[in-house]
Amino acid sequence: MSDFDDLVSAERRRIDAQAAAHAAHESARRHGELPEWQQVVARVQDLLSAAARHLRDAGVPPVPVLEARKPNQRLELWGLVLAGRVVIVGRRWPLGPFALDADARAYPMARLQPLLPAYPLSENPPKNKKLRKARLRTGLAADQQVMWANNSPYVLDPAVGVETGRIACFGKGQDGTPLLLSDDPAQGQPLEPYLAKSVAQHIAQNSRR
Repeated sequence: MSDFDDLVSAERRRIDAQAAAHAAHESARRHGELPEWQQVVARVQDLLSAAARHLRDAGVPPVPVLEARKPNQRLELWGLVLAGRVVIVGRRWPLGPFALDADARAYPMARLQPLLPAYPLSENPPKNKKLRKARLRTGLAADQQVMWANNSPYVLDPAVGVETGRIACFGKGQDGTPLLLSDDPAQGQPLEPYLAKSVAQHIAQNSRR
């Protein structure tokens, strides 16, 4: 074997040793951080449960969440003008970057809009009329603020926090305090005072109605 072959073999051993050391370091880091993230997730869930309980006990009405079911496409092929059925599939309280349901599940925040917006729902007048009727059949007022179902609840998995440094919009402070994060993981605010302020504002607004 030439000197060059020896150098290549030595370099490969060095690279393999570095990779093994890095893998061992990462394994130790994950093993150490997992209990911290488990505690953060438990605290986040406690805070979300407490927020839902306060809102529910104060009688703050959650926002209806709607879903539009597809019309019968076969009938549409026959030239009939149809509109899918609109149903209420849940109710959630908007809390800034996320929405909360009565079971304390957090969802990505969907845009709030009136049941019947000012703009036409369709450029086809007969279709627009049927779409309006489909929404009104929910029993909601035309100006009722609603959300449209387009997402699933967040899964608060501690392992995701270990891997990415955040779980959905929740993070962990250096002292283990649950944080509410923006799109920038470096920017965050303590979740507990944020939730307390948001819940209190909802209760105060509801009491003035």
